[in-house]
Amino acid sequence: MTDLPIKRTTSLSGASCANHPVAPAVEICTRCGTFLCGDCVEYFREETPACVNCMPHLMGTPASMRARFSPILSTIGLAGLLAGFVVKGRAGLVVWVAGFLIGFAGLAFGVQELRLIRAGQAGTRGRRWAQIGLGVGALFALGFGLLLVSFGVFLYRTYGRVP
Repeated sequence: MTDLPIKRTTSLSGASCANHPVAPAVEICTRCGTFLCGDCVEYFREETPACVNCMPHLMGTPASMRARFSPILSTIGLAGLLAGFVVKGRAGLVVWVAGFLIGFAGLAFGVQELRLIRAGQAGTRGRRWAQIGLGVGALFALGFGLLLVSFGVFLYRTYGRVP
């Protein structure tokens, strides 16, 4: 007996290729489960069968720009939220508005990237970036929510009840 992996050359119990219905399937894609004929099968690291659509996912496509920008934008938004307390007057309000827009963009990018990864439409290398962006974005959203509640309390104490 040899220790070399044996590659199938016979069909899988009568199954046919998903792309060529006339051709018998010789492998199954390890990622999506598609039946593949000898012309359609590709091997990742010479042993793992995969289809053309799944090969980039197995190879680990690089993180998308959306995933990489998610933590950066969320951090800028959080910094803008904190800087709004330091800057006085209208300039502070402008800093808060800019931080709000940038921070929620980072949060949205993280959520969108994780959804695309879960659906198999984006490479998995962006998962960590998107999770960090989502975590910082959640801190930003919590801080912004507290800011809004504080502003509401301030208005209530200053002007009292509105009829």
